[in-house]
Amino acid sequence: MNLKTFITRLETYDRQRDNTRIIEDLRQLARNRSLLSDHIYATIQQDGFSTHNSIYNAYVFVLHSNEEFTLRLGFWSPVNSTDESETFIYDLNHSHDFEMYAAGYSGDGYITVIREILDDLPLKAGKSPRLGVERKIKLAPGEVLYMPALREVHKQSAPQAMSASLSLLIHPEGLIRTDEAWCFDRNHVPLYPGITSQETALFTDTLSLLKTELPWAAQ
Repeated sequence: MNLKTFITRLETYDRQRDNTRIIEDLRQLARNRSLLSDHIYATIQQDGFSTHNSIYNAYVFVLHSNEEFTLRLGFWSPVNSTDESETFIYDLNHSHDFEMYAAGYSGDGYITVIREILDDLPLKAGKSPRLGVERKIKLAPGEVLYMPALREVHKQSAPQAMSASLSLLIHPEGLIRTDEAWCFDRNHVPLYPGITSQETALFTDTLSLLKTELPWAAQ
């Protein structure tokens, strides 16, 4: 399946009910070996060498984004140090305020450890919620994972070899939310809301400096 077909089909689905169809379509899209090369070619044709609309951070490409959903291709590297681990947000317990589907694309795939949040929302800093039984999923090619918004705490562990995954993010509808995304400590105590804001800001600042230093990058 190509990207255009996937987007067209997704736009016809009831994204609250058609989980099975979305999972199967994402699995088929993940068999397309030219997703990244097609994306880079289309980006250069449209924006030249500007990266503003094509990458999310140092290792994630935005293949498509609109008001309703975003599709990303992310790369996950083995690590040898704490700094490398933090770059990829490995071993950080966290939740999301959006629905997410993730499909293994290449490599052996990272491991996700997930526990369901059983308590009512919102969460409070310093107060551990009741959690369900731990489950582990290795996001190898052919595997698709679905995570509902706000109801699960999960963390990723580094793969053994360079890997990639496709992630479909369903944007929250409306402005009313029952909670925020949270970061948790190793004992699943909520620490603070918001995920990777510092890393994203640093990466954005770095790109701004590059555009300032290199005249062709601003064109």
